[in-house]
Amino acid sequence: MWLSSRCTQFKLSSEEIVLNDEDLLTLILCRLPYRKIKCFKCVSKKWLYLMTSPQFSRLLCNLLPPLRTCGIFIQGPIDLRRQPCPNEVYFVPFDDPNTPSPFKTTAFAHDPFDPERIRILASCNGLLLCSTCIIASLTAYREQITTYVYNPSTNKLDVIPRHLPSKEVNYRNLAFDPSNSPHYKVIAFVTTSRSDSFSIGDFHVYSSQIGTWTLSVQSFCCPKGMYLDRGVYWHGCIYYLSEFDFTGSTVFDGLYFNVDEGRLGTFPRPPIDANLPLTGSYFGQSEDHLHFVGFFPSTTSLGVYELKSDCSEWFIKYLVDLAPISKAFPQMTKHKACYFGGFTFAFDVLALIRRENFQEDSFLVLEIPGKVIRYNLVDASLKEIWDFAVDFGVEKVDSWGFGRFDVWQYIEALSCV
Repeated sequence: MWLSSRCTQFKLSSEEIVLNDEDLLTLILCRLPYRKIKCFKCVSKKWLYLMTSPQFSRLLCNLLPPLRTCGIFIQGPIDLRRQPCPNEVYFVPFDDPNTPSPFKTTAFAHDPFDPERIRILASCNGLLLCSTCIIASLTAYREQITTYVYNPSTNKLDVIPRHLPSKEVNYRNLAFDPSNSPHYKVIAFVTTSRSDSFSIGDFHVYSSQIGTWTLSVQSFCCPKGMYLDRGVYWHGCIYYLSEFDFTGSTVFDGLYFNVDEGRLGTFPRPPIDANLPLTGSYFGQSEDHLHFVGFFPSTTSLGVYELKSDCSEWFIKYLVDLAPISKAFPQMTKHKACYFGGFTFAFDVLALIRRENFQEDSFLVLEIPGKVIRYNLVDASLKEIWDFAVDFGVEKVDSWGFGRFDVWQYIEALSCV
């Protein structure tokens, strides 16, 4: 009887030792699945304190696996004739075709102005930046625009405070690197004056850590041909490229905005003749590599360029011959696209996914008429991964036309959202 009592006492003492050792308990909690962390914060005030502490955040950043793009979200184009505009978001998984979509529509935001007109603006390492639809973003409604940051992995939503409602907030980007911090930043360009050839404004940055907007130290004259809504976050900066064949563009270099330092800089554009018509281009990052993908109508080659980590120059990483792909998918040539009097393959680059961190082959994700295909950059194998007609319907796809979908990468990520 005494022995049994001693054993029970020893067992209870072991549990108490673990629960009372904050360092050990924190290490255990850090290894919970993403979707479980929010639930375990509700266990007790002590666990909530531990799981919201800076130490917990730092440990999470160190223990996080490499970022893996699991799939893409596709949202149909805005149609002015349709009321309300569609808010369906379709998910195309890259690995298991049976993987369910983290969410179906952007009605998750419950926007009091118009929940059916919320659009995805940007994605960055697992987080999505969303906003009231651009159709409702006319002058009369500008003060009612709401911006959100949504994490599909945790199904949590942040409402970003309205920022300078009397000003013209044109562009927003998202900066998030879970390997450095669980917090994110939203970047907005606020126009103060404009002309036919340029617009002048300031960059403003919202930090989820402090919950406020701050003005950058540098005002900026945005030239014709530079679109600040197409930025790519890489190495702590938002990178922007101007249109290559934009008539009247005065931009000869790429521009970047350093988010933490609030300053602008330049980097070389890909070594492509700005006067040459360019179709099927793509600008994005994957596994800490910044890429530009471009195709010239005068050839059948698709060039994949990569920018060196010191931003000194671009180099060719892959060359892709589109002729064999068009033989496997003849709709690429049956539905040729007319471009400046010439003809080229009907295709669009949706994403370039690197997989070296997982010892797997990298691949391109291409849209061709009616389908999305995956092209292996190592062995040149092809795989159809989505049929537009299945989810959208043939009539809807035909009415929207080719190459008009908004595409965002999906990465499972843990953050303050």
